[in-house]
Amino acid sequence: MKQILGGMVVAAALSGSAFAADLPLPTYTKAPAYTKAPAIADPTYNWSGWYGGLNAGWVGGAGSVSNNASIVSTSDFPDNAQAMARGATNTTTGASSGFIGGGQFGYNYQFSHLFVAGFEADIQGLTGAHKGSSSAVGTVLVPNPVSNAPTHIDSVVTNSTNSHGLSYLGTLRARIGVLVAPSFLLYATGGLAYGGARSDTTIVQSIDDPPPLATLKTSGSFSKTRVGYAVGAGGEWMLSSNWSAKLEYLYYDLGSVTYATGGLASDIGAVLRPGTSTGVAAVATSSQVRFKDNIVRVGLNYHFGGPAVSQY
Repeated sequence: MKQILGGMVVAAALSGSAFAADLPLPTYTKAPAYTKAPAIADPTYNWSGWYGGLNAGWVGGAGSVSNNASIVSTSDFPDNAQAMARGATNTTTGASSGFIGGGQFGYNYQFSHLFVAGFEADIQGLTGAHKGSSSAVGTVLVPNPVSNAPTHIDSVVTNSTNSHGLSYLGTLRARIGVLVAPSFLLYATGGLAYGGARSDTTIVQSIDDPPPLATLKTSGSFSKTRVGYAVGAGGEWMLSSNWSAKLEYLYYDLGSVTYATGGLASDIGAVLRPGTSTGVAAVATSSQVRFKDNIVRVGLNYHFGGPAVSQY
């Protein structure tokens, strides 16, 4: 009986071991290691390539015109002619202001992660309101021809008016700049400027004894394309891989021009000097104007082709 029980226990033990061997072994998974999310890098733009766009802004500044007169050698009354010349020799002053707008195209070359160089050409029109208007009024007394006389015998009142400005302006300039940020360029610029310049001058003189003895008037004008220079600075923001916006200041100077404005002559010698024969007092006049002004404008450019990301 004991042998039977012992055999049953051994059989049960062997059966349990076999069953345990058939069970799958437990598996264990390792917890994933913690990793930090990668930082998103700022985009680095490529400024190299061609671009074109539009601009608009304000043009103006202080201006002046110098009017000059010289006595004509055939004048019979030098005192009157001298007063007329002194009255017509003056400087008219006045500010100009107007709208300017047009287009530009250019090329940039980015030769490091900091520096960009290139060139830009533009052409724009100016509104009719952009004319520097200036005027001057003066009175000159003609001395009494009698020696040591305490009073004058007449006066010359001169009113000079001028308007000057440009009908269009174009420039061809170099640009050199530094990238203070990948998308922000600060630059200096300078080069050739040209424009359609025009100036008009009118001089009116009244000779009074009193009463008024004569009213004289003359005028002249200048209209021609002038060439000079332009310099300035600005900032440009790359809004995307193809679009940029800029704010720019320019100063242009197309030089000075002197043009004839006719002559003034009075044939009133007998009235101004009783007892003398009729004679003429005459002067020749001219004006000198300088075409220069300031421009503040904004612009929008489209950049053609090229990868969005710079190699630098």
